[in-house]
Amino acid sequence: MAVGLPWFFFCLFALHGALGYSKINLEEKIENLEKKLELMYDIVTEITSENVDLKTRLKALEDLVTDGKHFENRQREPFRDSGNPNAAQMTFPLRTNSSNNQINKNIDERKVTESDIKNNISLERKRKDFVTILPSTSTPSVIAFHAYLSKDSSGPLGAHHILQFDVVPLNRGNGYNVFDGIFIVPATGTYVFTWSFMSEGHGRVDTQLMKNADIIGTRYADSLFSTVWDFATGTVVTEVNQGDHVYVRLGLASTRRVRSIPESRTTFSGWLLS
Repeated sequence: MAVGLPWFFFCLFALHGALGYSKINLEEKIENLEKKLELMYDIVTEITSENVDLKTRLKALEDLVTDGKHFENRQREPFRDSGNPNAAQMTFPLRTNSSNNQINKNIDERKVTESDIKNNISLERKRKDFVTILPSTSTPSVIAFHAYLSKDSSGPLGAHHILQFDVVPLNRGNGYNVFDGIFIVPATGTYVFTWSFMSEGHGRVDTQLMKNADIIGTRYADSLFSTVWDFATGTVVTEVNQGDHVYVRLGLASTRRVRSIPESRTTFSGWLLS
């Protein structure tokens, strides 16, 4: 009996230690699972946001295709109504950025069949119809845009990430694309581009203003060793050509988020000087 009692207490102590260790181990596993669940939730949220963005882009592309088909049908209608059986055989020049005089010259040089003359279809009427259906390619009198981020980035952003400024109060000339954050230059000239951004406490944001693949401006906001937000603005005056792509991207991966709040927006703007 004297031997059995100490052995009983020894077994009880060992069992208590094992259960205590198992409890601590279980708590650690639960904590790790909670962290993994939070990470998966963030990933699912980001994927859902990207999916919505892709659906919006697809809808915009479908609308463009539909508008293109409608425009093509409108081009053909004046010649279908002319009563000319050979209207489908006539060829027309593509319109470029030439003057109206050059357009009229090209219209006069198009092919006209003998059947047109026999049917008394006036060349003047064809010129009028053709000019009516030509799309306008004139340069806008005012080119200017302003856009900003509606909210903070969801987390740190990678190097060369293009900032997509999703709110566009001004887009004269329709050069700025809200879907990818890129300004496509509508007309050659001298432009002013300016961008402002903010880093949060213990964060750093390095930005680059890009023209196609060339860096034409750099600025950074650095709060890496401070709890106070930092704010920076860059401005560049440059010559650009029609069709050039101008955008703001990160030069390096950001430390923490890119901030954009109602009191201090992260913005991108530009306008044509001359």
